[in-house]
Amino acid sequence: MLPFNDYGPIDPTERKALMIAGLCCFVFINFLSLVHRPAARIRKVTTTVTIPAPISPSQLLDENPSAGNLLARYRVVPQNFKHVDFRNHSYGSYAYPNAKEIDLKLTQSEMQLPENAGWFALQDVFYKDFTGDGKPEAIVRLSHVECGGSCDGGADLFYIYTQRNGQLKTLWQYETGSYAYGCGLRSFTVNRRQLVLELFGRCPKPAMEDPGTSKFLAKDLTFIVFKYDGQRFERSMIEYFETGTENVKNYEPLIYIF
Repeated sequence: MLPFNDYGPIDPTERKALMIAGLCCFVFINFLSLVHRPAARIRKVTTTVTIPAPISPSQLLDENPSAGNLLARYRVVPQNFKHVDFRNHSYGSYAYPNAKEIDLKLTQSEMQLPENAGWFALQDVFYKDFTGDGKPEAIVRLSHVECGGSCDGGADLFYIYTQRNGQLKTLWQYETGSYAYGCGLRSFTVNRRQLVLELFGRCPKPAMEDPGTSKFLAKDLTFIVFKYDGQRFERSMIEYFETGTENVKNYEPLIYIF
């Protein structure tokens, strides 16, 4: 006997109510099946994010096409140096390691050495205030090339001059090594009252202990920092960094002034 037989026939209203109740139960059961779907059937979506390799500060500087243009304003000759012609100028006595001395005097930006032994040449002149008196000092960069059977690729010779009572006074003088035999200039940075030299090799040692046929090959880098103490520039730090061997022939050093 069916359980509903004791209750007699179902009228249309009750039938409709039962159908609605059944439909609601069907919808509710399907809703629960969607919400509580087995974990094995849930599809995971994975997003891959590619992070670019970091770029070193030196790379940013090397790749910046406007870096050289930033020097233009430091080449403008200020009023206190209008009377000084560094292209035709005596830089005083220059002493060689063998104690030989010469009068380093440029004419039309150059000085040829006798017997084709090399030359000095003016590379650039920049102006920046180091002393804090509101008047710029002059940063003069010369190149010094020595030749025997072949030339050494050149060294960089720096002078920084200030004006005292209408006369030039040297605040700093420094010569790097050559590109062929070590300690050639990689970069020169002026930041406020600080100078940073970046040189090829472990200076003052040669870039290669025994160059032989390996001229112009340099390994490692040397950073030297000079700070202005109110009277002169004094070396405040020297640090070495290991690098691979690099061919530095015909290298053009980077110059930055901030």
